Amino acid sequence: MINYITTASENFFQHQIGTTCAISEMSTQESAHVAYIDIRSSANRLYRVYIAMDEPLLAHITELFLGEDAPDEQTLQEMLLETTNMVVGSAKVLAEDSGSAFSIETPFIETSALSAVAYDDKRILSIKDNAMIIALKEL
Repeated sequence: MINYITTASENFFQHQIGTTCAISEMSTQESAHVAYIDIRSSANRLYRVYIAMDEPLLAHITELFLGEDAPDEQTLQEMLLETTNMVVGSAKVLAEDSGSAFSIETPFIETSALSAVAYDDKRILSIKDNAMIIALKEL
């Protein structure tokens, strides 16, 4: 499942943001913004997907989508929720095309740092000098 989300994230950065990204060992800052969204597989297994982004990356996405060059905290959070929804929604389509359907729920802001969250698997995407982390936990 994390492979679909990783591919969807790479597609998001290439087609929506106009930049490339690569899987990396780079880590994001402790102060990264974190959102999560629950997904349910066709086998009725529940997973939580965490998306974490460095603030400069999130601010760049916010500027591109909303035209705000100095977004406030609320705007950054809303953009993170929307980005999480777009990426995981795209992963859902990729999974369906491969015969591995899952449903998605509503994204939420995670109040803990990603380092305090338990997860089973993760991928780090480096985008220039910034990072996005995708983490997956079976619930």
